[in-house]
Amino acid sequence: MEKIKAMVDWCGRNYASYIEDSRINGVVLSTAKTFAELKQETAQSLAFHIEGCLNDGDTLPDAIRDGKYEIVFEKRISAILHEAQQYTTLAAISRITGIRHAQLSHYANSVSQPRQAQRDRILKGLHEIGASFLAL
Repeated sequence: MEKIKAMVDWCGRNYASYIEDSRINGVVLSTAKTFAELKQETAQSLAFHIEGCLNDGDTLPDAIRDGKYEIVFEKRISAILHEAQQYTTLAAISRITGIRHAQLSHYANSVSQPRQAQRDRILKGLHEIGASFLAL
């Protein structure tokens, strides 16, 4: 089964995903209010795109043409921080990671993207916050 990666961001008031994969002859974009809705929208948009490619006579790999693919969603830090704010605050994440609140806000609003080391610190901090909740 082929794996197709969809990158997920939080863009103001919606989740947004994009698939940019040379095997599908183009780019597929989707938006939705919730991550669950986004997953459905992305799957439908990709299927519609593949159908259009086939109707146009484009050549696609057999697995993709036959629907034997899986969409793998990779959340960028803006989407991760948006989801985390259902359970904690940027101030709490700032305290545990040592990353300035203003910088976290930039990441959460897709103003900038963290380096890998910063992303790892954020994820580690979120795991620590989660472990604290579980210890209650």
